Amino acid sequence: MNRIVILYPNTNQNWFNSEYYTSKHIPLVMECLEPYGLEKFEFDLGIAGMDGPAPYLAIGYLTFKTLDQFQKGMAAKGKILMDDMPNYTRDVIVQIGETVEILKTA
Repeated sequence: MNRIVILYPNTNQNWFNSEYYTSKHIPLVMECLEPYGLEKFEFDLGIAGMDGPAPYLAIGYLTFKTLDQFQKGMAAKGKILMDDMPNYTRDVIVQIGETVEILKTA
């Protein structure tokens, strides 16, 4: 599995409109990327860090079976998704990772 992690840093210049994100952007992401293999979309809203404010205003997680699925989806629909970004934030960091599952034993 591959997970695309989208980080919205908590900086003086950045902001995050969670209402728009949940009501408009997430449905747009689902519509654009489900045909390309998007299996799951989750996100966290930052509450706090260890000793102060949350380092990220929000973090999004998109799960695909393969990196190729994500790349094909973004090649086809990425411009639509990126053009929507100014409606809910200014700055974004994207990291692509391979999910490693750790199984607990009894």
